[in-house]
Amino acid sequence: MKKSQREIINIITLVIILVIAFSISNLFNKSIKEENSLYDTQNANPATANEIELELRESEENTYDSEQYTDSIIDDLTSSEEEINFSPKAAFIIDDLGYEREVAKKMIELEFPVTLSILPFLQYSEFIAEEGRKNNQEIILHLPMEPSNSSANPGPGAIKSYMSEEEIRQVVRDCILNFPYIMGVNNHMGSKITENREIMEIVLEEIKGYNLFFIDSMTSKNSIAYQVAQEMGVKTAVRSVFLDNENDMEYIKGQMLEVQKIALREGEAIAIGHSRINTFYVLKRMIPELIKAGIEIVPVSELVK
Repeated sequence: MKKSQREIINIITLVIILVIAFSISNLFNKSIKEENSLYDTQNANPATANEIELELRESEENTYDSEQYTDSIIDDLTSSEEEINFSPKAAFIIDDLGYEREVAKKMIELEFPVTLSILPFLQYSEFIAEEGRKNNQEIILHLPMEPSNSSANPGPGAIKSYMSEEEIRQVVRDCILNFPYIMGVNNHMGSKITENREIMEIVLEEIKGYNLFFIDSMTSKNSIAYQVAQEMGVKTAVRSVFLDNENDMEYIKGQMLEVQKIALREGEAIAIGHSRINTFYVLKRMIPELIKAGIEIVPVSELVK
């Protein structure tokens, strides 16, 4: 074989060897890549599982937080409902009953609770007590007491500062037993008595013995009657507003607005008015307005503590 032919054969053989080597190298690299890819995929699975688990945990935590948030909303709604349902209360005492019957009957027939405070030993005292009971109105004794102004007459059955302890006790008993159905007592006049601790202790001891409550009418800014009643464990309360110190309808209307303001601010108010036709007309007209404002009208016995 000629030399040139052998060289050609050698070149062809070399090329074939190179092609085969290149193919084998590609196959080997592909195999390695697949193995690496498989290895990467296998190693990636735990991480993916951890991420999924973390997402699930976060989702559970978010759900829990949402439940807590919902609970807080429910609590807020409950709180709001309690505030909406919260009912300020106002009580109206009609004093000085017993002198006449016509206006007294109008007061008794009002379509909301009033507490009838009746003076003892007067012409219509028992009549008003009986009519009040028939109309389911609350009845209390308007107990006369000596005022600081000695020229003012508190009427029959009054407690006087010069009386002995036994005389005071007997007067209180007589007044309480003068007519039935009473649930409590408030003072008529009495600024000289309600400032006197010794006398008030005697009076309140008798009141407590009959299981009655006591309302301090606060005819004196220096009255200690309410304080003494609290100390002695007598159920008690104190007047908030006088309605009709002036017998004028505009004035009485202004005092009714004061009752509304106090009731809404403090939760309760006790107003004292008298058996007067102007007071009757204002009560009849304005009580529905207080009710619309969210104030419950109650007998005064619901406000004693």
